[in-house]
Amino acid sequence: MNGVARSVDIIRRFQHFINGHSTPPNSGEWIESINPATGAVWAQIARGNKADVDFAVETALTASQRPDWRDSAANRSEILHGIADRLDSEHKQFIEIEINDNGKRIREVAAQMAGLGGWYRHFALSLAKMEVEELTLDLEGVSAHLELIPFGVIGAITAWNSPLMIAAWKVAPALAGGNAVIIKPSEMASASTVLFAEVLADAVPDGLINVVTGYGDEVGAEIVDADEVKKVSFTGSEIGGSKVAATAAKHVKPSTLELGGKSPQIVFADADLESAINGVMSGIFLSNGQSCVAGSRLIIHDEIRVAFVKCLKEKLDGLHFGNPLRKDTDIGPIANEAQFDKILSMVDRARKNGATIAAGGSKKVVPGFENGFFMEPTILENVSTDAEIWRKEVFGPVLCVHSFSNKDEAISLANDSEYGLAAGLWTTDWGFASEIASKIDSGTVYINHYRSVSACAPVGGIKKSGYGRELGPNAIRDFMQEKVIWKGKVSVPDPFAR
Repeated sequence: MNGVARSVDIIRRFQHFINGHSTPPNSGEWIESINPATGAVWAQIARGNKADVDFAVETALTASQRPDWRDSAANRSEILHGIADRLDSEHKQFIEIEINDNGKRIREVAAQMAGLGGWYRHFALSLAKMEVEELTLDLEGVSAHLELIPFGVIGAITAWNSPLMIAAWKVAPALAGGNAVIIKPSEMASASTVLFAEVLADAVPDGLINVVTGYGDEVGAEIVDADEVKKVSFTGSEIGGSKVAATAAKHVKPSTLELGGKSPQIVFADADLESAINGVMSGIFLSNGQSCVAGSRLIIHDEIRVAFVKCLKEKLDGLHFGNPLRKDTDIGPIANEAQFDKILSMVDRARKNGATIAAGGSKKVVPGFENGFFMEPTILENVSTDAEIWRKEVFGPVLCVHSFSNKDEAISLANDSEYGLAAGLWTTDWGFASEIASKIDSGTVYINHYRSVSACAPVGGIKKSGYGRELGPNAIRDFMQEKVIWKGKVSVPDPFAR
């Protein structure tokens, strides 16, 4: 792997992947992908349209109906194991591609890619353990059992912050459930998803994994609107999710929405301060805060606020900005220019509205990467709880600080949000932590750590953070429909006998 993020002399093109093959865009048009570390074009992706989506849907429908796929869990499990093995051996080639697309540090991306095969292996093993469920009835003379049947074609719309990991959360259980999938990655970071499908071309039957790239209103909307797409799983913004939900509802098709968050990190006075400081740093400044569960609201006991913020600032002062392809880089660029501009604008408005910038708050000029989208990790104090920066998702390295004096105030501050994706609690009293956790309105609560994720535990939010869940013990079932088979055990009497 080349250790320098750069503009490539010959622009690499990434086509759609449909029916087992790389496929040029019907329109003949391409979208430029910008390397956020350099600000230069490094690749082009196919600009899809309705014709491309229609081809992918037709292909996926045919693949999903093959009896050896739809009706054979053993075959599906074997193919998922094959996917896992292939990803274990080939994952390194995705690393630089994804970094060039979204600027995430190599230490994070390499770890995600090394674990990529594990998501598919988990669901291969889970599928092998699924059995027909006999139902216990309150009726005499009949029995019933539950069968699970595939939806058929699944639309999977992913985000730009972790394209292949987010895709795995959708694709692996969807395939385990006997479906075919059409992936629409973000136009801001599509390249690694296309390469993923190409790498699996001879490990997966044609048509089961398709990738159509392009803009949301030209490709994503068409996937959701397609009659033969029977379920949609979406990860992205609240605005995008509401559009997906509205279109899906028009067709009476289910959707799973994993949307934004404004997650609180609540630090009590008895917390292990070193651990809590590291947890807060991880929650908001790792990945530049470009995570749905970013712990962007620090709600801290007023007795420790000053000392805690001082320690955070000292930690930030020691971080190294630079090339995301170098292992010694702590802070890489924001993923794209539009997001970079949005974050800076929100911080500027917060400052004008009275917030105090305790750290950062500005663009960072990095030698050798002067055109890159680098931003200083930012801490804001004196933030009103009515302020935009406190209430709206930033999706960037911006931490807002607010203190509390008692547990009820802490809970109230945490729950006073339109979002409910995640929350963190920091205290050495586990009984107290459990009490507080039960009162926090969010899909996930972390106690004395942050950002863990496992295929065994569901991910999802409440309120405007979305609905439905990914991963967890019901992940495969969520991509299947229930069918009840009734069996009469006695002769049916004449219903009109006198």
